[in-house]
Amino acid sequence: MQRLGDVYFSRDSPVLLEIARWEEQGRPASLEPRAIAASLDCPLPQVIQSIGRLFRGRFVDCVDISTHGGENYIITGLTSEGFRESGLWPKPADLSRALVEVLQQEIEITARSDPERSRKLKVVLDTLGGFGSDFLAKLAAELLKNLTR
Repeated sequence: MQRLGDVYFSRDSPVLLEIARWEEQGRPASLEPRAIAASLDCPLPQVIQSIGRLFRGRFVDCVDISTHGGENYIITGLTSEGFRESGLWPKPADLSRALVEVLQQEIEITARSDPERSRKLKVVLDTLGGFGSDFLAKLAAELLKNLTR
């Protein structure tokens, strides 16, 4: 079976990122599909279709105001999945990867100056790796919460 071309990265993702920018700015005014189309220099019908796919894919919260004349939406915000996909919230895999990278960097930095510390950090990294990325993400999130207190 032949696969169709991508519409997520070519059409929907730029629309999602435009909505995320609006969210990041604190939703300063209503966000209309026309404004997104103008900002992205895309045809309005294409943007409306992207918003519909993002809505049905549970990335965007909208009020569906479609009529027999065509599809249309009032954007009300991002969903939690939309926040993660746009990068405004981290995905568990991102947190897990970041924790591993920090530990690996520290292991490399201390390898010459403090070999014992480097060895202990390597044991920690190896041990944590056995728990899986979900656990590492939760651990990283808790560490970050404690840093901000």
